[in-house]
Amino acid sequence: MFGLGLKLNYDPSHLVALGIDPVAALTPYIPHIAHVQAKDTQILPGAIDRYGYHGPISGAKGWYRFRVPGLGQVDWTRVIDALYEGGYDGVVSVEHEDPVWSGSPEKVQAGLCIAYRTLRHLVQG
Repeated sequence: MFGLGLKLNYDPSHLVALGIDPVAALTPYIPHIAHVQAKDTQILPGAIDRYGYHGPISGAKGWYRFRVPGLGQVDWTRVIDALYEGGYDGVVSVEHEDPVWSGSPEKVQAGLCIAYRTLRHLVQG
């Protein structure tokens, strides 16, 4: 696949939602990553026990929801450290899909500030 010139867009939030360690899955593929999306995943307490991994996965009845970086289960220090250690020097873009910090320009701005505070000391540039 990579011999065809294809590259990866890495988003750790989806791996958390699948029960996969984002760093373990990331490490072998770092040379093939062209872009990193910073989005977090919050596991909703008790909901996975009700629905399981294959139950509803989004919306009000799901067992997780996407959050801005810093408000979920992703260990951003481990992720960014693994990227740098593996030679990644590309962009890390915040993907804002947080339902709590959405709905108005003020809430979106507050959500982006949370992401900035979480990532600023980890990302060079």
